[in-house]
Amino acid sequence: MTSIRFELMPLVGMQEAALSLPAGATVTVTCSPRHGLERTLEATEWLVDRGFCVVPHLAARRVRDSAHLESLLERLVALGVDDIFVVGGDGESPLGDYSHGLALLQAMEGLAQRPARVGVPVYPEGHHAIDGDALERDLVAKASLADYAVTQLCFEAEPLLAWRRRQSRLGLALPVYAGIPGVMEPKRLLAIAMRLGLGPSMRALRRQSGWLRRLLSPSDFRPDALLEKVEPLLGDGVDGFIGLHVYTFNRVEPTQRWLEARLRLMAGRPESTSSVADPVTSAGEPLG
Repeated sequence: MTSIRFELMPLVGMQEAALSLPAGATVTVTCSPRHGLERTLEATEWLVDRGFCVVPHLAARRVRDSAHLESLLERLVALGVDDIFVVGGDGESPLGDYSHGLALLQAMEGLAQRPARVGVPVYPEGHHAIDGDALERDLVAKASLADYAVTQLCFEAEPLLAWRRRQSRLGLALPVYAGIPGVMEPKRLLAIAMRLGLGPSMRALRRQSGWLRRLLSPSDFRPDALLEKVEPLLGDGVDGFIGLHVYTFNRVEPTQRWLEARLRLMAGRPESTSSVADPVTSAGEPLG
């Protein structure tokens, strides 16, 4: 069974973007050092009120202490939120007791307010500030405290698939969502890839004939090649991916239209003239 999650950023325009999603879709809400956890929780409340299944990001470096942590979790329990995504956070220095995601996971363990599902990030293309050995040790430690993992944004399939094969050999038991971009302006694609330090994906873009011309063109980037190679592994919770985590950057409507068309094509169904809110792409719904 494969599910789809749509990541939104709690910025101006998020609400309008969310309304282009299928009813009841699973939506994750990011947390930035600039806006903090309160903005994430306000967006979570708004989305829950409109019937979405919401997964807020909880950034460890934005949590002050155990009392603050418990109050945050109690607030989410009151909203009926039973799934959160724990990240370290990008702030230069922590606000309180938790300098990284593992520390927050350890603090949550055993708490009555701990959600039923807790996700963690993984990095097939590495992390600009953390070496590979440290990332691997961190993942091993987190695996016993989390319920699933989501890969960083990848623009190219090979690093993603190679990482998944390696983790299968190492015995990673966490189900994994494949993190893919939505429909994106080429210039923004390049800026994001450079900011995140996605070396393999950038090299893959450069190998493509005319990559610079395409990046400077008005045509949107669509990750068709990436999804085509990932698709055979979707729904495989052991050696593949239980679903897709779509980094929309709030460009929901074009992303939703593209994804619906791709899923219909992969399923061998004819093009549909139905609304983009067709349940076939509702997160949490089976996709075959």
